[in-house]
Amino acid sequence: MSNDEKVRCAVVGLVQGLEDVYVTLNHPRYELVAVCDADAAKHAFITGAVRIEDTDHDLRTSPLHSRLIAQIREAPAAKDVKLEEIYDRLLARDDVDAVILVVPDLLHEEYTIKALRAGKYVLCTKPMALTMESAFRIAEAAMATSGHYMLGFQISYSPFAKTVLEVLESGALGTLRQIRFDYHRSPWRPSHSRKHAEVDGAIIKESTHWLDLIYRLNDQLPFTAVAGFGGLDLLVDKLDFEDNGVVIVDYPGFRVSHSFSYFRASKQLEDVLLVGEKGTLRGSFSELLLETDDEERRIKVPGHSMTYEHHRGYVEMLDEFARVVLDASEPYSNWRSGLENMLTCYAAQMAVADGRTVRREELSDVDWRLRYPDAAR
Repeated sequence: MSNDEKVRCAVVGLVQGLEDVYVTLNHPRYELVAVCDADAAKHAFITGAVRIEDTDHDLRTSPLHSRLIAQIREAPAAKDVKLEEIYDRLLARDDVDAVILVVPDLLHEEYTIKALRAGKYVLCTKPMALTMESAFRIAEAAMATSGHYMLGFQISYSPFAKTVLEVLESGALGTLRQIRFDYHRSPWRPSHSRKHAEVDGAIIKESTHWLDLIYRLNDQLPFTAVAGFGGLDLLVDKLDFEDNGVVIVDYPGFRVSHSFSYFRASKQLEDVLLVGEKGTLRGSFSELLLETDDEERRIKVPGHSMTYEHHRGYVEMLDEFARVVLDASEPYSNWRSGLENMLTCYAAQMAVADGRTVRREELSDVDWRLRYPDAAR
């Protein structure tokens, strides 16, 4: 397809999916045809038919969502976006080429496979699935519809990831040997509450992003072992999974330490250190310090490219998805990297839950299916 063509898309799920609505309405390679949500009020808010400010809707209590909706309404095309309250009806539309799935984790398998079988391109938010078996079923559907599936790991497409990859590719650090990645924030998402919890642990729910980022930065090496400790220590009445933990991942010639907590807000959520044979790179998602024998240099990480873009990497991720649909490009975050991420998260969750080391060979049956998916089908 030529660069002047657009992805005719639909966004499914209008909570976090509001970010995708905003980006696709303002992106030169997208035409937002429809949205899908059982709550018709959300559609009325984004088209401007109803002012959210005049209602007591749950979204009004979130300053972020209120600002996003106000910004979405300013897009000239917002008023033309159609509503489909039933997902199957959306998939039956012949004016929708691609769906962006921002639905609860429990629906990822069902919604992804339905869309792929309907011939749609799919961008699904993380995690790939809740279980390895579910992830394999998604992978099988993706293999049967080659080039139609992409997993939404926006952090791995973010300006931070791009900046670090450029430093690594320059050779300034030499061979990378260690990464330390710490991430800490308060549990502000509704999905963190006991009422809405859907998964067995914090690794698959949240650390999946950071383990995928580490996988991309370490040149996509498969892990050999994972050790972990964690617990539900402070938010016992609010969460069903760990509110803090530490994971150590062993790769061939390479080590990673990742710690997380979800009980206290912090102005700087992340702290990063990369150690190579020739130098180090440390800092946050906004600024990095490069230290080598020859130089010491601060590197400013580019910020958001759109007003009210909240999650880092959304625009870059949707840039990539447009290339998948229009240019037949193979994305980094495909079903293969998705399966490796699921296996890493699965091992890490076992390690944290049991306070032990999980070696890859313990998961040999799953690992064999990952490495030889065609034979395992």
